[in-house]
Amino acid sequence: MNENVHKDVYRFAYDEASSELRKILKAFEQLCAQKNRVEKLMEVLKPEMALPAEVEDERHVKRTTHLPYCTVVTRLTVL
Repeated sequence: MNENVHKDVYRFAYDEASSELRKILKAFEQLCAQKNRVEKLMEVLKPEMALPAEVEDERHVKRTTHLPYCTVVTRLTVL
């Protein structure tokens, strides 16, 4: 009987962890889709902003993350 109780506890914990991971994966997929939409919008608007490439590169810092195909770009502003 004691073994069955432990199995039930482990099963419950596994189910909870699996559910949480599915939620995280869904949120990550939504963020990736949003990132792609923003990148496409930026490509379309880039000619409208008329920033020279060398100036644009100086104002942005790119950092890779531990996630594949995910780069964080930070815009620097001097006050």
